[in-house]
Amino acid sequence: MKRARIILIVVTALLFALPAWAESEDNSTPGIAKPMQEQPAQKTEPISTDAASTGKFPLDIQGRGTDQSGTLLSYKLKEEVIASKLFDLKVSEKKKFVLNVITQAEFPDRPSIASQYSIVLVYQEDAGTLAYYLNHYQGQVHAEGVTAEMQKILEWTYANLKRYHYLLEE
Repeated sequence: MKRARIILIVVTALLFALPAWAESEDNSTPGIAKPMQEQPAQKTEPISTDAASTGKFPLDIQGRGTDQSGTLLSYKLKEEVIASKLFDLKVSEKKKFVLNVITQAEFPDRPSIASQYSIVLVYQEDAGTLAYYLNHYQGQVHAEGVTAEMQKILEWTYANLKRYHYLLEE
């Protein structure tokens, strides 16, 4: 099970890294940036005008997978974000955070039992810029536990967005 999760994380990372790398016109080696944890603490300033005016974090949810429980989870996440006072569902090309939700049936022979999911949180300046990896989360969900799992995911997302809100500053 551990090996499957590691493989799922690696495949997820590759799925998001390869298209952006292939579209890059500059083939020179870019400078290596420090990981987020090693950077000095930023002064807390107001969030950008778009996020500050609404008081919500701009968030997009992109789901991949055809399993029942995973599809339901992605749908419920979007539905909750639309109704939320903390998040603003953004599919525009502006600065935003993106939750990439990838799901698959836990047991291919019995797809309606449960699903495994992997979530990768990234920051995206615009469509033409490489998205920045921020964090990941994974778990299992079944049809009866979608609401509870959705709440865990949104709590995790909010905690991470509070940590990285400075990326929205002008």
